Amino acid sequence: MKNKLHILLVWTLISLVLQFGAYTFLDSQIQKGMQSVASEPISLQLKVTIPGSGLTNIQISHNLDYLAYTENGALKIFNFKQKKVVFATPTPPDNDKTMGVLAYQWLPDRSTLIYFFAKKNSRSINLQKTALYSLEFPSCDEDSAPDNRFHQIIANFPDGGKIEELVVSTSTNLMYFTVKYGAKERLMEIDVMKKVRTLNKWEETIDKMAASDQYGTLYIDSKLGSIQNIIAFESGMRKLISRNAYDKILGIRTGKVYIGEVKNNKLIKLKTITDRSRLTDSPSLKTEWTGSIPFQDAHSLIGAKGEMIVYDKKTVSIVTAGQLKEVQMQGDENYISDDGAELIQLSSDGTSTLLDLQSL
Repeated sequence: MKNKLHILLVWTLISLVLQFGAYTFLDSQIQKGMQSVASEPISLQLKVTIPGSGLTNIQISHNLDYLAYTENGALKIFNFKQKKVVFATPTPPDNDKTMGVLAYQWLPDRSTLIYFFAKKNSRSINLQKTALYSLEFPSCDEDSAPDNRFHQIIANFPDGGKIEELVVSTSTNLMYFTVKYGAKERLMEIDVMKKVRTLNKWEETIDKMAASDQYGTLYIDSKLGSIQNIIAFESGMRKLISRNAYDKILGIRTGKVYIGEVKNNKLIKLKTITDRSRLTDSPSLKTEWTGSIPFQDAHSLIGAKGEMIVYDKKTVSIVTAGQLKEVQMQGDENYISDDGAELIQLSSDGTSTLLDLQSL
């Protein structure tokens, strides 16, 4: 009997060791696959005519199959392969900018778009009712309609509020957004349990923010009175990242948090810290680049390969491994995809819009 128990224990131990090894191997392969996807963004070149004019808030889906934009206050989704609009929300009545779609964002790893939609509360014409939805799209060559799914009502959304920033951490199922109402601003979080809470202090305003997709940590440009800092929210706790009033959050990518130093409307320095699960106050910032890039009325993002991209109406400035290059844009309106790989150029053509998509 003892021999049988000994043999059983030995084989049980061997089985556990083999399972652990298999799981470790699979996990490493998944991580490699995730890194491969992150480091090799999809690239596409095409020219297409989109019905409509005055398009704003241009956003392209992760796999470059769909284009989201706003026209006359209505959210529309254009299918590149079928060359037609495949989804549209109603135009807000009387061009009321506090009604209809307030904000939207493609998820960074699939053809799913989340959006906030506001309408008058049926119980009172003076109250706003804001809801969160998601649009999940099929393969671009399919004719089936997207799955337009209601998720929840944002009960404490300020009446007449305007969403200015929206970021999502997909791996942690955390969503952050800022709401401007009058002279006040509210920073809100929605967690995996659909709980909504306010994070910022009274009278604190946020210029820009970025969320870690690995840990869900939120980094913000905080202004409280005359004090400007970069603050991180980690498990409900506030951490001071930089007290330099000239430092601004640029984005997070490839395990790094990117911070720019801006003086006299020029970006003069690029700094980074490691994106960690546990943060300390006032971490040491590593300088990655110094120079001068016009930053007034400019947009910034971090590309999939860790390049810093700053662009205004006509010029794209790209810093890669400490080296700067510039690209001139030709459209009437110009945008960069969230992964930094695609240049989106829009030109007016009567009642239509010509879109030129090419690798950056």
